[in-house]
Amino acid sequence: MTSIDPPVTRRQRAVLVDVDGTLAIRGKRSPYDWSRVGEDQPNPAVIELVQTVSAAGRHRIVVMSGRKEQCRQQTEMWLDAQGIEFDDLFLRADHDDRPDHKTKADLYRRFVAPRYEVAFVIDDRDSVVRMWRTVFKLTVCQVADGDF
Repeated sequence: MTSIDPPVTRRQRAVLVDVDGTLAIRGKRSPYDWSRVGEDQPNPAVIELVQTVSAAGRHRIVVMSGRKEQCRQQTEMWLDAQGIEFDDLFLRADHDDRPDHKTKADLYRRFVAPRYEVAFVIDDRDSVVRMWRTVFKLTVCQVADGDF
């Protein structure tokens, strides 16, 4: 390396985690009723997995959700109430009505890939899981039947 070479920056190892259907179980609210996301129930097994990974200290926890940006405060409060420590939270823009797999691919390219080396993804939806595996060649832990 010469004095004019830019410094080499190493991306941090991370686990990428979905919210709805993964960390959180929606229950009776409509999937589009953003005002009630704070009422979602925890998914204990997935929360324990994320807490275990976090406690090991080898990976950053990056949360990515198809929820709209208007849900940020409620989502952060919900994650905190469940004891989930995270390093980043990426949500879709309020005006973004694309399918989840397209929105998440865009968020990944723009914000996650430049900063993080993703060890694995925890998600539930088939179309999103397929995208992670085929487009980005990521390992995915699929935690629920995601045929919807």
